Amino acid sequence: MTPRALLSRLRLAPLLHDGHHLRRLLSAAAAPPPPLDESPPGAPPPPSNSRLFVAGLSWSVDERSLTDAFSSFGTVTEDGARARCSKRRRGGSEPPHRAQPRELFDEMLVRDVVACSAAIYRHARSGSFRQSVGLFVSMMREGVCPNSFTLVGLLLAAAQLGDAVLAKCIHGWAVKSRLESNPFVATALVDAYAKCGCPMNSWAFFSDLRDPSLVSWNAMISGLMHNDLFEEALLVFKRMCGCFGILPNNVVTMINVAQAYAGCGDLGMCKSAHAYAIKMGLDMDVSVTNSILGMYLNFGDIEIGREIFRKIIVHDLVTWTMMMGFLLEQAHAGEAISLFVQMRSNGIVPDRVAMVSLVQACALLGDARRGKLVHNQMVIRGFIRELPAANSLITMYSKCKDLSSARVLFDGTREKSLVSWTAMVSGYIGSGKALEGIHLFSKMRREDIFVIDSVTLVSLLIGCYDIAKFELCVQLQGYSYKTGLYLHRPVPNTLMAVYGKCGYVSLTRKVFDDMISRDVVSWNTMILSYGINGQGEQAMALFNDMEESSEERDSVTYLNTLLACSHSGLIDDGLVTFRRMINEKRINPCQEHIGCLVDMLARAGRLDEAAEVASLTNKEGANSWKALMGGGHLHSDTELTEVAANKVLNMESFDYGHVVLLSNAYASAGKYIVAESIRSCYSNQTKRKTLGLSSIEVMPVSTR
Repeated sequence: MTPRALLSRLRLAPLLHDGHHLRRLLSAAAAPPPPLDESPPGAPPPPSNSRLFVAGLSWSVDERSLTDAFSSFGTVTEDGARARCSKRRRGGSEPPHRAQPRELFDEMLVRDVVACSAAIYRHARSGSFRQSVGLFVSMMREGVCPNSFTLVGLLLAAAQLGDAVLAKCIHGWAVKSRLESNPFVATALVDAYAKCGCPMNSWAFFSDLRDPSLVSWNAMISGLMHNDLFEEALLVFKRMCGCFGILPNNVVTMINVAQAYAGCGDLGMCKSAHAYAIKMGLDMDVSVTNSILGMYLNFGDIEIGREIFRKIIVHDLVTWTMMMGFLLEQAHAGEAISLFVQMRSNGIVPDRVAMVSLVQACALLGDARRGKLVHNQMVIRGFIRELPAANSLITMYSKCKDLSSARVLFDGTREKSLVSWTAMVSGYIGSGKALEGIHLFSKMRREDIFVIDSVTLVSLLIGCYDIAKFELCVQLQGYSYKTGLYLHRPVPNTLMAVYGKCGYVSLTRKVFDDMISRDVVSWNTMILSYGINGQGEQAMALFNDMEESSEERDSVTYLNTLLACSHSGLIDDGLVTFRRMINEKRINPCQEHIGCLVDMLARAGRLDEAAEVASLTNKEGANSWKALMGGGHLHSDTELTEVAANKVLNMESFDYGHVVLLSNAYASAGKYIVAESIRSCYSNQTKRKTLGLSSIEVMPVSTR
């Protein structure tokens, strides 16, 4: 059943057409807030200084501040914190042995319905869902008749397992035993059907309830949001408001509404919900506070996120980690570390999620030294035994180009996941060691441990791109068709890039034409493939086709088009494209655009114009002078080559290839002594040119 069909079954007017009604309810239905000197019920008590960790931390984002934050781990802790940490370290060594359901049942001294129901519910709450179901089967075989509490625990296990068939079986037993009308069982059925991916069954059962309680309404709203039916969830909320007459003053309802508004992307209604929460005093509940913060962070506006975070009165560990994660999504790694230091100064002990966020910040900064400091503290706290923490450290070391530390950590991880293998393979490929990454992937495939996903496949295709390994790319494309990973857009986009680099433009175009849906990366990759293979006319035609489509062109589109015009000698088309980028799209040209324009003019022999454009660049415009240097050498203009070389060699970004180019220019002019002196002068000052690497496929030997 589609969301629209569900919307019609609800028989409610669209919320977008009646949004002012809810706004009136949000503004008028609230009771006056409690006095400022009275603490609302449920609000946490103010922290006592004697129970906080020793603070006095530096507020600067440097290694010392991070060290100070970590140093307070083992100083003055609140009561019981040290014992909890030691328990976590002992419990994280090896996964505990889980007894079979029959063994659990046989070990029970009392086997009545109360004991069995308590055991089933306890296992379901602790995450042992299959053991919970197995206990129920053993209970039924012994002739113990379940009650409503038994069915609630069993439905909780079915919901977490996502087993719709099991949920229907429990529903049938509830009808047979006349427990269907029990409010606890009814609410559990609504929740189970929704979490098993059957929102229509959940709504049908909910609609038959005579007087659903507030808990049942919340379960229905939460279930719809679980299936990404945010608008339908708000419609159910609207109907609930009509049934109760006013907006319920309930924390769970407020959390659900905040999440639904965030899913719909309606900032105005989000602000109304926030105002209602403040008016009702619900903003003193940390769960509501976190939901409101997540509601605003969903819009991706960092300024709004910072403002809301500063205005929040009550913070807990979830609040801090949520904000840290948002800053990492916005690539503000330094600010995320600063927030961690501030969190520690407030006496909040970080958990594994906060430490993983800190590792991700170090990875974004490429700071292996600070990452090792975090690694050390994760070992001390016992988090290193948890697989997500180990995977984040492997990724961090890989991004910091410390492959030896990443491999030691990878080999020391006993139970590796697909994320572990992908992180290590991507680390090798990202560090320019594509063959090692592919060999590690082959080892994973030989052990036949995991079925690779789209992330692993894209990493392998990037490795094929680096070494132009065409045959493996064809095999990976076949695998993507077989497993359905081809439908993930990054997979065909990367395939196009590999085929284009290998020179198979026709295969690139076939992949492009076979794509069900394209994005701007697809168009840019296809234009680039035409450009690097000297087919500038096709690149320009595709550029014009993109204009007629609904896809918006970005700066990379114009850069690839300029590159295609440069390689094919389409000077006039390139100049027109450059002017259109500035005049029509209002895109400010970056150094890459200017460098490509200079290269295009220099290749065509229009050296004076190229030199004039290059002279307009600032000190960071190394690409322009490098292109002018290559054009001067191409057209045997030694004087211009020398002028451009002086600019390039005075920059920090030059390498040995530019020295060779200048030396060859003098050698072509017959100045061999000058050429030799240039090579000997700069040979010790520059890094050698990185050698290229490609795979040579073995050709079949003729039998004749």
